Amino acid sequence: YLASRITQMYNRCTSCPDVLNYMQKQGIIEIGFGPHAKRVYAPAMLEWGSNYGFYLALIVDLKEKESDVRSYFDSYSQKPDFLFIDPFQEKIPEKVEEFLTEYVSVNNIKAVIISTEPLTHYVYAKWALKMGLNILMDKPITTENYVVSDVDAAKRIETKYLDLLQDYNRLQENKETIFSINTQRRFHPGFAVVRKLLTEIAEKTNCPITAIQSTHCDGQWRLPNEIVTQQYHPYCTGYGKGSHSGYHLFDAVYQFYKSGSVKGKTPDSMEIFSSFLQPKGFLHQINNEDYVKYFGDEYHSVCEHSDREFSEIFNGYGEIDLSSIIRLKKGNDCVGNIAINLMHNGFGMRTWVRPGQDLYKGNGRVKHEYHNIEQGPFQNIQIHSYQSKDRHEINNKGDYLLGGNSHFDIYVFRNKDMTGDKESMKVIHLSDLKEHCPEMRDDKLAIERIKHRVVKEFLGFLVGMIGKKELTSNIDDHFMPVQ
Repeated sequence: YLASRITQMYNRCTSCPDVLNYMQKQGIIEIGFGPHAKRVYAPAMLEWGSNYGFYLALIVDLKEKESDVRSYFDSYSQKPDFLFIDPFQEKIPEKVEEFLTEYVSVNNIKAVIISTEPLTHYVYAKWALKMGLNILMDKPITTENYVVSDVDAAKRIETKYLDLLQDYNRLQENKETIFSINTQRRFHPGFAVVRKLLTEIAEKTNCPITAIQSTHCDGQWRLPNEIVTQQYHPYCTGYGKGSHSGYHLFDAVYQFYKSGSVKGKTPDSMEIFSSFLQPKGFLHQINNEDYVKYFGDEYHSVCEHSDREFSEIFNGYGEIDLSSIIRLKKGNDCVGNIAINLMHNGFGMRTWVRPGQDLYKGNGRVKHEYHNIEQGPFQNIQIHSYQSKDRHEINNKGDYLLGGNSHFDIYVFRNKDMTGDKESMKVIHLSDLKEHCPEMRDDKLAIERIKHRVVKEFLGFLVGMIGKKELTSNIDDHFMPVQ
């Protein structure tokens, strides 16, 4: 089968007028082709791949997604190969691994993008490292079934990360590769400015960061029956918000603190206190009777259980919202507190009973994000990012303003007489930073264009334009967010 598909590909290429250019390009395997891959990886590869000499050679996804995946590529003049498989978790099926291994060898594949359900990140990454491939992988690096309630499962997040890091470091003894984790806030020009300002005051005053409060809300209203059935950003497998977009906030907080660190004043341990709101608690906030008031009798068509039955079904389900206090310690002394509040359930724009097709940037989802960083008596920085619309396909310059799709403002307050600044307050808008991010376009959602920078860096490393020391989000700088 493989030989036949390769022959078909060769014949298709050699009939093209641009055959020489096409044959010189190198293929990348994309494993997992869900909503995020459709909105980010495929468009980025289409836009930037040809500039760097790469194309999507093979798409791997579940059999149940075959029609959807194939239809996405209907408009492509050069379609990738496809491999559709049955779902699994613990181990890549033998025949699937054999196919992938042979495909890499026959097609001289150098890189893979892993954007699957997070439960399979680890096994695919293990295989890719064994093959010596360059890797671009979605966050979180790993997660586990019932990680919200099983301490051993929680510990395996760190254990599996360290195992992948060991494999990666062992590979580096023979060849330099990239293992990039897609945490796009590291590539965001606004976050880069904040990190620079934190470093500047740390160097001027010898004062580290003294407190951080970070909040992120997805504005995603998921009805009880959907909590049971939906597999995209699921709760039903025992993990939730912390393993969804929550990892971005863990990483952002780490980047803030690292940027404002002062030698000799860094903590040597941390304690974490967390409170989870799980689906059983959600039933006490909004119950079946409330839903009927909101949606009328139509709600009965999408609700299969009573509140009492849902309460039993929801046992062990992952967290919808979480709040964590992180106590940073030096010896027995607390040297800083970090508060992280993560929510799926918050202000949104959903008014309909049946979910839409796009659960990634649709279905009424509205994002709110806030960070407050204190640097003693010398500096306070606040990041405010608040959307008021759930339709993100159409954008213009007005979307940089409060409530717009790309709203992102930075407030900087400084003790100017101590720091030598002219003003005690400065406001920086994302629109002010477009010159530092050429990928941004007024007619596109800013965060998705920023995600293109992740792909560009990945491709830049593959062609030798970017060195290993210049990498923004390599796996060897993720130990603290993983913990």
